[in-house]
Amino acid sequence: MADSETISPNVQKLTVPEAQALADRLFSRSQSTLFVASPEVRRDLCMASRAIRSMLSTIDRLASECEDRAHLLRAFHIDVGGC
Repeated sequence: MADSETISPNVQKLTVPEAQALADRLFSRSQSTLFVASPEVRRDLCMASRAIRSMLSTIDRLASECEDRAHLLRAFHIDVGGC
């Protein structure tokens, strides 16, 4: 695990729409004729796009599950009867 001292204070946060747009741009570039002579670059761009989309999908699914179960935490009670 990284120490907080090694994390750059200049790191910017990326919103979900910005991450989706980045994935779109990376995929578009992977399909561009600009990289026909560099198939490994095309694969890397495509893989990066898929990785971003996969992470966003997983985060969205987990967030949805948390929302579905939040009522259980809010309604949580400890039975201390019989003490």
